[in-house]
Amino acid sequence: EPQPAVGAPRAIAATVDRLERAIATSDYATVCDELFTVGARRRAGGGECARQLRSAAEGVTGPSIELRGIRVDDERATVQVATAAGGQARVLDELQLRRERGRWRIEALR
Repeated sequence: EPQPAVGAPRAIAATVDRLERAIATSDYATVCDELFTVGARRRAGGGECARQLRSAAEGVTGPSIELRGIRVDDERATVQVATAAGGQARVLDELQLRRERGRWRIEALR
């Protein structure tokens, strides 16, 4: 039987869970300000990040993120996820995370 995650994998899973909740509630300010790395925020529009994400997500309903696997390499992590939204097929994606300012933050979606 699977054991609960501890240490870095647990913190990474918590970041992915926060991302799912923030997207589901259209809380893009949390995504930009608390979950993205500085570089990811800059690439997502900098000061316009939350507005850009809101615009990109327009019409998306019932978004979900299912964590499938975590690989940690020092201060970086690769997370396999399955994403879905209302009326859309489940898609396998990969999140790149990095420890920044003492927390695991999202660097990129690949």
